[in-house]
Parts: sequence; C-alpha cells; structure tokens
Amino acid sequence: MAKLKVGNVTSVNIPGVDEAHGFTVFNEGGEPVVVFVYPTQEACESAVKHIELALEGAVSVHPFRLHPH
Repeated sequence: MAKLKVGNVTSVNIPGVDEAHGFTVFNEGGEPVVVFVYPTQEACESAVKHIELALEGAVSVHPFRLHPH
C-alpha cells in the first residue's frame, strides 16, 4: 500500500490571492510529494477530502513523467 499522508490546511501567501490556503501530501518518510493551493479555505478543505479518498487503499502512487530519463 502507498503510505502517503495529507498534511494540514494552512494559509498560504500567494500574490493576488487574498485568502489562499494549501496542503502538502507527504511520503512515508515525511518528505513532501506535492503541494496543492486553492483560493479559499473552503475549497482547500474540500480538496483534502477528495485527495484522502483518492489515496485511500492505493497500492502505488508515482509521479508521471512525459520524458523518461
């Protein structure tokens, strides 16, 4: 099973966005994998629920690369 953890929703300073909020998804070692930022706290909290559902029971999660190295 993929052991990813969704971090807490926090306010984020994004120029031109008054109330941006974001969260980070961490790998099993606690390293950040991806950061999501949304224009409102409500939108961000909704996204967290969807991401948690998407990760629930996932056996593998890998980054996609257009050009393999």
